[in-house]
Amino acid sequence: MGTTGLRAALYVRQSVREDQGIAQQIAECRGRAAGENWPVVDVYNDNATSATKDRGAGTEWSRMLADIDAGKVDVIISVAAARLLRRVEDVLEITRRGVRVVTLRDGIDTGSSFGKAILFILVALAESEIEEKEARAIPYRAARREAGHPAPGRVPYGYEWVPKINRDPKGTRYAIREDEASILRKMNADFRAGDSLGSIARGLNDAGTFTRQGKPWHASTVRRVLLSPFPAALLPPPMPEGVHYKPELADMTKCRPGAWEPILSEDELLAARHIILTSERHARAHDGNTRPKWMLSTVGRCGACGGPLRSCMTKTTATSERGYRCTKGCFQRPAAPIEEYVTEAVIGVLSKPGLLRRAPESAPDLGTLRDKKRSIGAKRDAWFTRVKAGTLTPEQWDELSEGWTAEIHELDAAIADALQADPLAEILDADDIRGMWECLSTGRQRVILSALADWVAVHPVGKGRRVRTLEQTEGTVTFKWKKQRKVAKLDGTGINVLPPAVPEGSKAAIAAALSSWS
Repeated sequence: MGTTGLRAALYVRQSVREDQGIAQQIAECRGRAAGENWPVVDVYNDNATSATKDRGAGTEWSRMLADIDAGKVDVIISVAAARLLRRVEDVLEITRRGVRVVTLRDGIDTGSSFGKAILFILVALAESEIEEKEARAIPYRAARREAGHPAPGRVPYGYEWVPKINRDPKGTRYAIREDEASILRKMNADFRAGDSLGSIARGLNDAGTFTRQGKPWHASTVRRVLLSPFPAALLPPPMPEGVHYKPELADMTKCRPGAWEPILSEDELLAARHIILTSERHARAHDGNTRPKWMLSTVGRCGACGGPLRSCMTKTTATSERGYRCTKGCFQRPAAPIEEYVTEAVIGVLSKPGLLRRAPESAPDLGTLRDKKRSIGAKRDAWFTRVKAGTLTPEQWDELSEGWTAEIHELDAAIADALQADPLAEILDADDIRGMWECLSTGRQRVILSALADWVAVHPVGKGRRVRTLEQTEGTVTFKWKKQRKVAKLDGTGINVLPPAVPEGSKAAIAAALSSWS
């Protein structure tokens, strides 16, 4: 085959993300392909990718090799050998495939034996230089980590990078961005109070608050932000070779204190991480999403048989709407009037002056839990010095460390449980209970309902009877209000002034609860 008509792959790469630099590389490579009359198969763009490490699955390098193996590519064009290759083993990967390499700025063309030799020499020299540079950098990186400074790269949400010229005497590299930090604090508080990742994302999007890149929030992006150890000023350990950083993989027992100001406390971070990772393990064990989605999920029951309720679609001759049904077939009713009735009952209970009063919580002593965790960490660090001194083998260390790590994880879980946010705290302090309730997501509403009531019973109304209004719903929905809680309890008098939407049976339950506190 002659040189005209060779199918060209354009490979562009740089170690840091900078779209302008990539665009310039693409323009140069396209110009060379056009000048040679080579049709371009594709552009393989490895922006923010290092060539000194393995470029495995998921990289454009890997995709390009697959296309070469499929017989789609005859020649690779890159602006320089350093953009394409930084390791001798990568040169071998290319040359054994018999594909031609053309680089523009250093004039290499492996269409000749001389060009192949020059490419090998350049890459071998570059690899040797990189190895020497890495050797010099190891002590620096260790010292930087010991001081709690992060490496350059993507800055975590809630912070901005401080250029070297603007750093304080301690060399602090992250400064808090208050606009993002306030969002992060609310995310964490809402999630610990029972809101779902999806509802937090929807709330941010509805408020016109988007990600740093100007894109809508998704449950996955909220999850990543809530799992990150950086907002608690914790520096995670380096990932193993070839493993991309993921916040859920960060071993919290090996994090170091960071040299920047925290946005969240360590306890708040650990509580959110514990909820996310525990619920995900539970969901995987059940092969699906087990998170409840509607107001009466988990708390609703059938007033006839006592069985649980499920969401369904109720159908008439003209319309179809969401409803609730008894799992044993006792009834099926439209959801809207039931949820409106429940809303009025809950607002009535929360709005009654003096009805709900804070009570001290019989929670674990957080100070004791934290002290125990610090003690185990100090013991582990002291024993690790024996590994460095050679008086303890790595195998012995692994056995000891496994037990300590398990204890620390148990303590983290206990701290997380103790820090579960009071679901009633925000709404009890609100001046406008109704306005606050209507602004809450369904998930938050359900958590508050569950904090107030053991169950909500929905009763059959008989075939042919339509229940559409609050007045018609009266008596067909009853509540079993909780008589006592850890963080709130019923107290006060004057139960007869509660709004009429609260059923008589519920009033009696509240009155009984009130008398138990006298």
